[in-house]
Formats: sequence, structure tokens, C-alpha cells
Amino acid sequence: MNGTIAASAVRYVLAASEDPKRLAREAGLSDHEFPSRVPADAVDELWARAAMLNGDPQFGLTLGRAYRPGTFGLLDFLFLSSDTLADALGSAVRHVGVLSTGGSYGWSEHDGLVTLSRSLPTENGHAATFLLGWQLALVRVAAGKPITPVRIELAMPAPPRHGDLIEAYGPRAIDFGRQANSLTFRRSELEIPLVGADPVTAAMLRRRAAQLLPAERSWRDKVRAFQAEHLGDLDAAAAHFAISPRRLQELLKQEGTNWRRELETVRGDLAVELLSDGRLPTAVIARRLGYSDERAFRRAFRRTHGMSPRQYRRGA
Repeated sequence: MNGTIAASAVRYVLAASEDPKRLAREAGLSDHEFPSRVPADAVDELWARAAMLNGDPQFGLTLGRAYRPGTFGLLDFLFLSSDTLADALGSAVRHVGVLSTGGSYGWSEHDGLVTLSRSLPTENGHAATFLLGWQLALVRVAAGKPITPVRIELAMPAPPRHGDLIEAYGPRAIDFGRQANSLTFRRSELEIPLVGADPVTAAMLRRRAAQLLPAERSWRDKVRAFQAEHLGDLDAAAAHFAISPRRLQELLKQEGTNWRRELETVRGDLAVELLSDGRLPTAVIARRLGYSDERAFRRAFRRTHGMSPRQYRRGA
């Protein structure tokens, strides 16, 4: 599963837990300050464990019903300052990467109805029901009146009872087991001028949001960048990315590689740079690259480059 979630959303889930530290630990997140973006897989685990620790089988719905627009900052204010609901929802589609990457958004129109669909980077049903609460809270506050979707569809399987979902979000029926999570509105409702419309502020926020949209990299690239800077071990890298060492290995395996292979590649690249400086003894280079001794360095270099460090240096 690919994608990342902004730390602000992760902290929102943690803050709603009765024991945030325990929740973070059990979800495989670092006990220390985690990075600005967290892998979607870790957040998927976070939702599931939050529901168990809180004893709330409808944890996502609980948070969705309690959501207050503005909590997620930039993305919320960009929505609220748009001219119409159509503009606001379109802005959410274009800039959702500020909050979460991965998955996809879709927009379709037919017979006077507009459907906004969202496939999530996390498969947890709690995330899906929270998403509904977040989007509908923004819609209703922005419009200044209650607006009920014509239809709601969810990718999650149907729970034994879903009367609370219907009561909270409005339509008489909710369809489950669909390809994506979607909200369908009447087109006429989306042309309603918003109470907080502010074109100047909206333009400024759009520019800021464009600057914050992350450029997604593969896990191979992320790990190589970490290794090149720190040459740390697997546990240190896992703590840096706020996931467990086992999960990091699984993510690399999905991309056809592993921690040791990537470390050898990075060490090999750095070794070439260091060998270019003829003043550095190979024993010093071995220590800098974290090898146990010069012999281990020579063996690793030969595996990567097909020659000894000495032969490489002579050729260079």
C-alpha cells in the first residue's frame, strides 16, 4: 500500500485516544517526534488499534461526527474560502496531497448529479467513515446550512448495523462494497455561494498548498537517501520513518529489494567517491563506511564493482 499521511492527521487520531503514547507504540510509530509525513500503512494500523484501545467499534464515525472545520489548517481554510461548493470540492481534489497522498480522487456528472469519489491510501473502514465526516462538516459549514448528499457509497464491507452512519450523514441508504468511497450531490446545490468566500485569501492559500504538495518517492529512494546521509542500521532507519523494522523490510521487498542490498549499493557509491581521494587509506574508508575491518570492505567492494579497491584506484 502506497502513500503518506500528514503528521497533523496522525496527531488528530492520537489525541482522540485514551492513551496516545500506548497507541503510537502499538501502531509501530516512534515514541519520539515522527516526521512530517507518515506511511499510510502505519496509519492504517493506527486506526485499527485506536478503535480497540478506545473500545469503540465505530471510532472513525465518532471522530467524523465530532470534526470541527479548521482543524486541518490549510486544506480546510482553502475549502472554506472558495466561491462555491463546486469550487471548494474541486480544490480539495487538487490539493488533498497536502493531507494525504496515494489513492485517487474522481469527479463525475450525470443527470444533474455530481459524484465525488475517493479511493484511500489506507483500507481501514474507520478512515473511510471519518473521511465522510470531515468532508460533510466542511460542506455544511461552508454553505452555512445542512446539505444532505443524495447518495453515499463506501468501499468497506457492510457492518452488522449502520443506522448510526445514516443518522450522522443523512441519506436514507448507504451502499457498501463499492470500488471507492463517494458522495453524490445535486448539481444545483454545488452552485451555492459560500458564506466565507474570499477570492484573495483563496488565491494565496492555493499558492501555498501548491508549494506543500509532496513529491512522492519510492521506498528504495527514501532508504538510499537515509543511508547516504546517516549510514545507520535498520532500526535507526525504521525510527526515522516512524515504522517498525519489519514493516520497512516488507516495503522494500515489495519493490524487489531489501535493506542489505540497498546498503551495499550506497556504500559502493560512497566508496568510489572516497577512493577518488588518493590520500585516504582504505582502512580509513572502511571505518567511515561502517565495515568491521578493511578485509570486509575489500570483499564488499569486489562484489559490487568486480574489482578490489586497489585495482579501482589504479584505474581511476
